Amino acid sequence: MTKNKENQNFQYMTRRIGSTTYKVKVVFLDGGETMKEKILRMIRNEGLQNGGERGTMETPQMSRQSERSAS
Repeated sequence: MTKNKENQNFQYMTRRIGSTTYKVKVVFLDGGETMKEKILRMIRNEGLQNGGERGTMETPQMSRQSERSAS
């Protein structure tokens, strides 16, 4: 019986946090989505989920000095 070959495009990364050591397998997909494409897709999808509502932020009005500011 032959085993199916997994994607050979991977790398192991180890990190120690406190007294625990983590070994993580990072897999790279051939022809996969780039980080730029993923971020743009997420921004587009978020805009569609919110119904396209857009507005402008108003500048906060600072009428008095902060208590921590030097006088």
